[in-house]
Amino acid sequence: MASMAMAQAVLEHAHRFYEVGGWYVVAECWDVPAVLEELDRHEERSLTTFELDAAAIAHFAALIAAPRRSR
Repeated sequence: MASMAMAQAVLEHAHRFYEVGGWYVVAECWDVPAVLEELDRHEERSLTTFELDAAAIAHFAALIAAPRRSR
């Protein structure tokens, strides 16, 4: 289950890799509660839980790497 600590780890990663890819978007536009909300939403949609910080970071890496799809 996603936790505040995981959300914080995502933001720390974003700040550390600010200059790489799209991590600056996460660092500048997201906060801990918003990251946690996205992680929770993904868990509900996928029916899987985040158990490691690395999995939460990988989810955000996929978000910033994937092109936006229109709904």
